Amino acid sequence: MRKVLMVIPIMTLLANIAILLDIPILREITVFIFLSFIPGFAILRLFKLKENSFLSTILFSAALSIAFIMFMGLLVNELYLFLGFSQPLSAVPLTVAISAFTLAVSFVDYRRDLSETLSPKTSFESELKNIFPLSIILFLLPLLSVLGVLYLNIPVILLADAIIAALCVLSAVSRRLVPENLFPLLIFSISIALVCQVLLTSKYIVGYDANLEYYVFRLTQINGHWGLLNANVNSLVTLTYDSMLSISLLPAAYSALMGAQGDIVFKILYPFIFCLIPLTLYQLYGKSLGKLIGLFSTLFFVFTSVAFFGATPLSLNREIVGGLFLLLSVYLIISKTIPVTKRRLLLIIFGAALIVSHYSLAYIFLAIVAVVFIISKVKPGFDDTLNAATVLLLFGITFSLYTLTNWPLISLIYTINGLFVNLTVGLAPIMGSAASTTLALPQVFTVATWINLLLSGIAYLFLITGFLAITLRPRRTGISGQYRLMIIIAAIILVGAVVVPSIASPLGFPRVYAIALLFLSPCFVLGGQALLATIGKALTKIKRPKKRQIASKSKNVDVVLLLIAIILCGYFLSQVGFVNRVTGGAIGFTVIDFDRVKTSSDPKVIVNFYSAYIPEQDVSSAVWLLHHEGLPSTIYADSVSGYDVLTSYGLTPRNFISHITNLTIPYPASFVYLSRLNVADSIITTSGGAFSPRSEILPNLNGSDLVYSNGNGEIWHAPFQG
Repeated sequence: MRKVLMVIPIMTLLANIAILLDIPILREITVFIFLSFIPGFAILRLFKLKENSFLSTILFSAALSIAFIMFMGLLVNELYLFLGFSQPLSAVPLTVAISAFTLAVSFVDYRRDLSETLSPKTSFESELKNIFPLSIILFLLPLLSVLGVLYLNIPVILLADAIIAALCVLSAVSRRLVPENLFPLLIFSISIALVCQVLLTSKYIVGYDANLEYYVFRLTQINGHWGLLNANVNSLVTLTYDSMLSISLLPAAYSALMGAQGDIVFKILYPFIFCLIPLTLYQLYGKSLGKLIGLFSTLFFVFTSVAFFGATPLSLNREIVGGLFLLLSVYLIISKTIPVTKRRLLLIIFGAALIVSHYSLAYIFLAIVAVVFIISKVKPGFDDTLNAATVLLLFGITFSLYTLTNWPLISLIYTINGLFVNLTVGLAPIMGSAASTTLALPQVFTVATWINLLLSGIAYLFLITGFLAITLRPRRTGISGQYRLMIIIAAIILVGAVVVPSIASPLGFPRVYAIALLFLSPCFVLGGQALLATIGKALTKIKRPKKRQIASKSKNVDVVLLLIAIILCGYFLSQVGFVNRVTGGAIGFTVIDFDRVKTSSDPKVIVNFYSAYIPEQDVSSAVWLLHHEGLPSTIYADSVSGYDVLTSYGLTPRNFISHITNLTIPYPASFVYLSRLNVADSIITTSGGAFSPRSEILPNLNGSDLVYSNGNGEIWHAPFQG
């Protein structure tokens, strides 16, 4: 309808007024909604996708908007720099360019009268029928999590997690209680609730990788333009991060137009994109397996801490953006409802956006494209999306962009070289690998330990069984040939990372496992169905009363899926730390145990806590050092501070940071940075993961001056000698 098209100019006008008047909160909300949906929606209308559902429209609009902001920002950046403007990534140039393009595309859409082409198959009004009670609960669920975290009210957090678990089971019990048209809202609500539980525990950025990502963003924001960093003062990793537009130019554009602080942008933009990934998974799984199996497959990914709601995945912002484009690209390869020409155009756009978002996922994407294309030539009819021109264009864009920025290719060469060196050593012992750390047995066994091991063991058993079912009997599962191939590739990489740990060394085993779960999650449900159905058949051979079976059929409840939902519910309560908390088990690094973590006397627990969360005193110390350091000089710090707060909020190049040990004698004119972990908890960490008491380094500071202290943080300065 033409009325729908009016949303584009209206939102563009509102965003421009909000930027012009600079009204707090209103500007942030209005501009964020505009940037995240409207340009992409205008572009999407050009494709005339009759088959698009409401969910697909949301996902494609968001993805196209994010891609558009990155590429339009890059165009504005280069054009204005060429014309002599020093700060193109400011509000005025970006507002003019984005608004002009959006309105121009909107005008073309309106003239082409696309009223009949983008109407969803079902009207929005029909989708809202009989969903009012549950929709209220789903809207309140994230609010409950937010309140529980902000006030550190553990019972409220436990209640929110219990509601999530209950909704999982109810979705298998009754379509009246949980209608299928509410599955996307259910997934989105649960995703936001879990993400908020982690990110809102601190007002600063959370996680290891996020600190270096924040560093390259802040330099882009301060400079007012994006460009390659100085290779003399920045490490190869930093230079590679800077070349990723998803963490340098993208947040800089959002921050400039929203008028928001950088850490606020990080806490809004990337979690929002991350919560779109489960919706994309549901769209991907549901097409082949059905809505309920698609729901449980998606929830298995969301309920896995190392894949979704842990501090590590939430700090991989470039991977979050790249993951969205990767999944949408996979969806385009598999989908048969979208015309092939339009699929190829969208695939090229999403592929190009993935290339400038995350180089590791870009290489995985190119590998998938190459394998699917080769098989399609050997096996006619296997795939019609990828032709020679599309494949060559994707490879050409990748190596053209990476050649211009240079650093991703250099990083790839170093990675491949390191991989070959490790492989020449032979197969490293599995127990010494990162995989063994993730899958290792605990040293102390409690009731919670046995429960957690049982639930994790069932999950792994379901995954393995599901993979065997998909590979050996694909017709029974309904999985397409292209997606089955991707599942096999993901499984091979995952098994290889366990058997040959050096394969996972560039990313780390937890990240390899998380990426593999993007493709393997349906194996959990399909494996559960196969195992439980086999068990059910075995039991029927034993003569038993069939009253329960008859009763369950009369209620139209799929007993197998109900059992899977119950197991999935238990798996979630185990992953989120609910089981440990209610049984008094060991302290887990979860939000539910946040109060116990902060008061723990276990050095390992304390170090893990400060590796993810930055105390306010550390930020104050780092900011003071940033403004009083003067000329760049060596800064000594422990491994935690050097990799997080000094990088992100201190904006210190990592080449200037040296790890402090009990043998460190500070150079003249250097600084020694001691964090809250060092001062209040008397723990000094090293890069190898070991730690020592603060008392061992104090004698080495006798010749230095204490120039700053806030009670829980100190900065020492070694004066010039002579």
